[in-house]
Amino acid sequence: MSSSSSSSSDGMEGDMIGAFQAEYEEAMLNLEAEPRRPRCRREFIRRDRLGAHDRLYEDYFADDCNYPPSFFRRRGEAPIVNFMVNGHEYNYGYYLADGIYPSWPVFMKGVTLPQSEKHRLFTAAQSARRKDVECAFGVLKARFNILAVPGRSYSRRTLGLIMRACVILHNMIIDDERDTNLENIYETVDSNVGPAIHNNAPPSLAARIQMDNEMRDSPMYTQLQHDLIEHVWANA
Repeated sequence: MSSSSSSSSDGMEGDMIGAFQAEYEEAMLNLEAEPRRPRCRREFIRRDRLGAHDRLYEDYFADDCNYPPSFFRRRGEAPIVNFMVNGHEYNYGYYLADGIYPSWPVFMKGVTLPQSEKHRLFTAAQSARRKDVECAFGVLKARFNILAVPGRSYSRRTLGLIMRACVILHNMIIDDERDTNLENIYETVDSNVGPAIHNNAPPSLAARIQMDNEMRDSPMYTQLQHDLIEHVWANA
């Protein structure tokens, strides 16, 4: 009886394997019968890169270019700044920066590891003024949420007006909290900063390259820093 039961189970297992094999073979035949999709080869496009470079230069960067800056809205132009310190004249303003910025005359940093009394005084003064600016802007950001959110959707003129309005409102709030009348006129004050550079005629490519080189001139940065150190020391 045991031999008959084992033979019946072997027969059922064989039938299942046979059915599975037949189904597998049928599926493979159907797969082979399906037409294969043709491979799409990418079309090679020849691009005249040298010609495109020449056209780009002639259109925008040549001295007599096809599309001068007057075709577009001007933006990003620095104001004219002229000042004299320690007997030397400079034609660019500068930002008070920390040590992570490059040694360019448009970024004025403190002296790294100051040794002399002059260097220590200048570094302390530079750091104090820079922190004053950072603190002032931090106070404005905390008070006016419009300064704390991204503003790339605004034009530069609008950003300038927003910043000026926030400064005026901040000063008015301070006057009101102190309950004093300082008789301040909250209008644009006169300054020595002139109009935008090249207000009439756009600069040529050679002039732009020269300005870029001057703003990255490390010897000029060293000279300006030395002059400012002497100026701070003389007026201490």
